[in-house]
Amino acid sequence: MKPVGYLLNTPGGPAGEPGPFYNYILAGNGLFLTAENPQLRALISLAEARVRGLWPLEPLLELRHGRIPAQLLSLVVGTMCACPDREMYASIIWDGERYAIRLPEQERDAGHVTYETLRGTVAEIHSHGKMKAFFSDVDDRDEQGFLVSVVLGRVDTLLPEARARLCVYGYFAPVRLAEVFEGLPPRVEELWNIR
Repeated sequence: MKPVGYLLNTPGGPAGEPGPFYNYILAGNGLFLTAENPQLRALISLAEARVRGLWPLEPLLELRHGRIPAQLLSLVVGTMCACPDREMYASIIWDGERYAIRLPEQERDAGHVTYETLRGTVAEIHSHGKMKAFFSDVDDRDEQGFLVSVVLGRVDTLLPEARARLCVYGYFAPVRLAEVFEGLPPRVEELWNIR
């Protein structure tokens, strides 16, 4: 069995042999990638192109248990703002009944944080301490699973920055925090783009 499927988006829906991990779908408006697990379902655009004879697709992000409560994001932001001199990592998991925050073992300093992604992670949040909120090359290498990633920056200020993206097995798509969380903490400035 091949791990990846290659599908065509026909009038009757995607046609072809799907893969168990994710699928590439050639659609009327370009190349897409789709994946799903018990927590997430996603469809992201990889490349735009007009392809005659195929039906178009639209990007999608579905959190299967609903959006994550805003107070969980607020708690993580508050914790990270209390430790601005070192990067920090938090995981938001689905525990079978509700979303919960987990702080796994991690090695932290001013320029990096090393951690192990927990099973069942829906969203991971890490801080860049006093630096801006951006996804680094190290983040790109670390975030090879299927989850939402949020990076916080300038956590030493009154208005920390936040940036979010959907990670699908090494592919990335920017997402708005409101697509993932039921609201935003009043003290967070969202930056909107992939880097």
